[in-house]
Amino acid sequence: MKERFRVLWLAVAVCLVSTAGVAVGDDFAEGCVSCHRQMTGKTDFRLNVLLEQVGHRKINRLKMIPKDCGRCHSDDDGDNSFTAMIHEIHFDVPKVNLFVTRYDGTCIHCHSIDVESGEAGLKNGPKNW
Repeated sequence: MKERFRVLWLAVAVCLVSTAGVAVGDDFAEGCVSCHRQMTGKTDFRLNVLLEQVGHRKINRLKMIPKDCGRCHSDDDGDNSFTAMIHEIHFDVPKVNLFVTRYDGTCIHCHSIDVESGEAGLKNGPKNW
């Protein structure tokens, strides 16, 4: 019974999210680069700047974000996978995490849902540096 309830709840959630996407425009159509950008007079949140600050190697050769990140980062590493890392960065300690508290971050900031098939996807956009 619990499993049926979970499946039903998931189906309702998918329908609501996909319907919302049809009714309004997508403010985050390019995924990462929709939010990770430089705004006049504010902190530069572009990924090349943020990653340089934490010692990541240069990412100038990337063209589509996050698709091209998969050239080096794979999802075959279990808890150390790219997917796990990105989810932890954006959702760890939600009460103080800026993605959640300041930007009302949710799944649909990064993920899309195909209204025809109901399949979830990952939004990609051209680099902005």
